[in-house]
Formats: sequence, structure tokens, C-alpha cells
Amino acid sequence: MNIYRKAAGTPGIPIVPMLDILTILLIFFIVHTEFKRQVSVLDVALPRTQHLAGEKGDNTQVLLEVSSNGALALGGKKISSDELFPALRELLDRAPQSRLQVAAADEASLGALLQVLDTLDEAGLQVEQIPLRIQTNAKTDDSQ
Repeated sequence: MNIYRKAAGTPGIPIVPMLDILTILLIFFIVHTEFKRQVSVLDVALPRTQHLAGEKGDNTQVLLEVSSNGALALGGKKISSDELFPALRELLDRAPQSRLQVAAADEASLGALLQVLDTLDEAGLQVEQIPLRIQTNAKTDDSQ
């Protein structure tokens, strides 16, 4: 015979441990959130080296240079932007095994460089296969 009967209690939800965990998660997400920054205000400086030298190219490489004022030179001859497409077509017809390399001045405008890359694409060259390098004319300070 069961004389003492337990009263049926309502099950309780432990609120305090849940609040502790919620607070810890909130602090974690606040600390690890990367706040959105404007990309246009960043000043991007290209890395420079003093001790590495470039490799000598073979005679099948043709250099397309873009100067800081937008002037072009293909294979050591100055050309205008209007003459670039016919000159590239002539180069590909005359020497299809030649490889093109683009060298742009550090101060060259992005618009001039993109126009050159569009012309290369129109001429039938695979732009993603063409090496592009940025040339700097800055003098290094060796006294440091």
C-alpha cells in the first residue's frame, strides 16, 4: 500500500544555463564578425623586390609594353592603340610560335591596360595564358 503519493510536478526548463550559453555565443559571434569595409578607401601597394632578377627570355617572346601615359610598343616598335590589332594579326601570321608578354608601367591606367587586353582577346590570343608584369621605376634606398 502506497501511503505517500508524490504530487505530479510540471517539468521545468532550466533557463539560467540557457542564458549563459546564449551570452557566450553572442560574445563569440560579435568578436569574430568581420565588419564590412569600403574597398575603395584601401591603398594597395604592390610588393617590391631588390634581390631577385628576372629570367632572360628566348627569341620567340615578343614584349608588348604599356607606358604610364598609355603609349604602346610591340617588339620594341612604338605603335598606337589603333595599330595594335593589325600588328598582332601580322605577328600571329608571320610567327605563330611566338609568345607574347605584356609589361605595364606602375603608373599605367587600368583603362589603358584593359583596352590592351580586350584587343589581345579580339586578335585571337588567350589572355589568361599571357604573362603580365608591372614594371616599377622607383629607386630603392640602400642606406637603410
